[in-house]
Amino acid sequence: EVDVTTMKDLHQTTFGAIYLRRSLKTRVTIFTLAIFVIGIWSLTFYAGRILYGDMQRLLGDQQFSTVALIATEINQDLDERLRALENIAEAITPAMMGNKAALQAFLEDRPVFQTLFNNGVFVTRSDGTAIADVPHSTGRLGLNWMDRDHIAAALKEGKATIGRPVMGRAVQAPIIGMTAPIHDPQGKVIGALIGSTDLGKPNFLDRIAGNKYGKTGGYLIVAPQHRLIVTATDKSRIMEASPAPGRFPLIDRFIQGYEGTGILVNPLGAEVLQSAKGIPVAGWYVAAQLPVDEAFAPLKDMRRRMLLAAIFLTLLAGGLTRWMLRRLLSPMLAAAKTLAALSDANQPPQPLPVTRHDEVGELIGGFNRMMETLGKREEALRESEERYRDLVENANDLV
Repeated sequence: EVDVTTMKDLHQTTFGAIYLRRSLKTRVTIFTLAIFVIGIWSLTFYAGRILYGDMQRLLGDQQFSTVALIATEINQDLDERLRALENIAEAITPAMMGNKAALQAFLEDRPVFQTLFNNGVFVTRSDGTAIADVPHSTGRLGLNWMDRDHIAAALKEGKATIGRPVMGRAVQAPIIGMTAPIHDPQGKVIGALIGSTDLGKPNFLDRIAGNKYGKTGGYLIVAPQHRLIVTATDKSRIMEASPAPGRFPLIDRFIQGYEGTGILVNPLGAEVLQSAKGIPVAGWYVAAQLPVDEAFAPLKDMRRRMLLAAIFLTLLAGGLTRWMLRRLLSPMLAAAKTLAALSDANQPPQPLPVTRHDEVGELIGGFNRMMETLGKREEALRESEERYRDLVENANDLV
């Protein structure tokens, strides 16, 4: 009895598995769901990639516009200071150059000019030795400054120059120097006027570099000719050397003069969206950078919501398809169960109920007509057998 029961359960399980594999509802549901899943997920990933590209271009354009405005402002600030140096240098006469007290008084009488340079101004002779200095506390008087590139260029070439960022001798802080040559009436260079900016103190560049870009981004001002960071939002990066050529292709392009936007992993190991714009008067460029995680955070949230929506729609489509097929095919399933019950009970075939007037109803109606025809044939055959039996019995009686 146990073996029979076990075999019956095994048979039912096997039949159920075969039914599930061969069930029209299952196959149509799986097929429909597969089409929907492929479509909705393909659309989701395609839309995500398109949105990523569009958002990168949009953010890049916005970032570059911001950097362009900042570069223009810094360029104007630097040009203003160079012009101020040139104007004051034109007012210095050879007689002043020969009278240190008069030259010192001349510089001290111009406090507005001094406010342009937070580390003061000083004058050197043609050999590079400082002979006047404001303020006095800097300790520059009497020192020779020909080792500074901007001072040497002004004295030798006679042109106003912005120098390389260096560590100051007296203040021991990163310094930017700007120099204008001093000429005599014949145009000969007889000295130089230097304005010095201490990057370690509040200065005019802090209006830009001192701010953040976004929540976690920032700015860099770079001197590509020296491969040095002049100043940055992160003050610890002042005078930091640029990476060696070849390590960061986008940084190499910026140093070579490229103005635009790109994504790179910066020397600090962070993936950032970065834009750069040149500052012509100094030969520098200003760059804004924003971590990719922050830049594309809205897009990541949107993609996550799209994925959740795709999962929900997939489950919804599967459930609705299953429900619809069950509703549409329920007459056929009922007919199949009725036939199975009649077959097991050895009852004469009965017409199946037609509950819907659609393709399924037409199929059941056709089946009913076929069963009616078969029933008539079976009845005719039975009557023929009875007549034949009666004929045989009558013949036997005659014999």
